[in-house]
Amino acid sequence: MIEKHHNEKGFSLVELLIGLMLLGVVLTAVYNLFISTNKSQIAQDLDVEMQQNARSAADFVVREMRNISSISCINIPSTDSPCPTAGDQINFTSMTDANTRIFAWSSSDFILRFSNTATPSRDPLADNVTTFTLNGFDVNNASTTTRASVNRIDITITTKTSQVDPNTNAYRYYSIKTSVMKRN
Repeated sequence: MIEKHHNEKGFSLVELLIGLMLLGVVLTAVYNLFISTNKSQIAQDLDVEMQQNARSAADFVVREMRNISSISCINIPSTDSPCPTAGDQINFTSMTDANTRIFAWSSSDFILRFSNTATPSRDPLADNVTTFTLNGFDVNNASTTTRASVNRIDITITTKTSQVDPNTNAYRYYSIKTSVMKRN
């Protein structure tokens, strides 16, 4: 005679379905956490790149402009001597080597460029630059548009991220403002 075992161990179909459903809920939560963390990491990387781009460009511009001996042209609103070449923002002679330095910016490609008479090619200094503005001030800290009266130049550089932020689907912007005093 064959004995039947009523105490067989195992899972019923209902228990398996409930287990799979709970596993699906847990995996969905883990996946959403992973996606959220990944988007945040991408956004942080874009921010760091953008800020580093702006800061390094501002540092270079300030370092070069600290040695201004004379300004050939400067594109500030209503200036008496706008630069003749499109995109040029300032042309000046440096005390260090008497070479002319040029900072140029184009709103069509968002690249800030630098050149001097020793290396006349306009090499990219920073990309994704949405604005590069200069404002001149005289010795009394009054705004001036007269090139010969400029004693201090306020520089504003605004950059944007190279890609849209995955969290907002929009570009993020960073602005840095600094000043340079003209040496006597």
